[in-house]
Amino acid sequence: MMPVQTVEKEGFTQLIKKVDRRYSVAKRQYFSRTALPDMYEKCRDKVAASLSCAEFYASTMDIWSSRTTEPYLSLTVHYINREWKLCSSCLETSYFPEDHTGQNIADGLKEFLQSWCLKEEKQVCVTTDSGANVVKAIELNNWTRLSCFGHRLHIAFERTVKDARVDRAVGVCKKIVSAFFLTVGRGNGLFKMFRKTWAYPNINLYQKLPRDGVLGKG
Repeated sequence: MMPVQTVEKEGFTQLIKKVDRRYSVAKRQYFSRTALPDMYEKCRDKVAASLSCAEFYASTMDIWSSRTTEPYLSLTVHYINREWKLCSSCLETSYFPEDHTGQNIADGLKEFLQSWCLKEEKQVCVTTDSGANVVKAIELNNWTRLSCFGHRLHIAFERTVKDARVDRAVGVCKKIVSAFFLTVGRGNGLFKMFRKTWAYPNINLYQKLPRDGVLGKG
């Protein structure tokens, strides 16, 4: 996916001229204010109509960070439609700047379901990783949780390659990254300090959290 300002970049405009000199590309404001919102509304209406026919559904959720270290909370639902076809729809991928506490995650997930008029009693289960805050969120909402097999398999492989000679150093690094990653304000403050003091524009934390063993960029 490319940003909307791509349509005004010199390389893109030259490409379009090569393809068809008669074609005039609309300004980025048209795409951001008209074209994309219209596409979103049409897509949302289509998904909502399909969901209204589902008697029951299951969900998967995750918290992840973008390349610019911005945190997001996502929710995907899975259901069988009237034609007995398994359908999956990512309903929300929302910016989530709050601290990743169990209560905040629980509230965010409830808001997602409410915005799509989905009844909690029709939700069979929620598949998540084994993060303590995520597990707590599902418990607070009184939902049935199913552990992600992929995460469990990853943890199993990770534990088989542990090296006692570096375990302590890795453990300390995990705690440092976790402390800044799980508290968004603290992490943003650290990045600003590095960028201002040492002029590192692209510095990032690389995360390997002890809660689920997932390797990624924080």
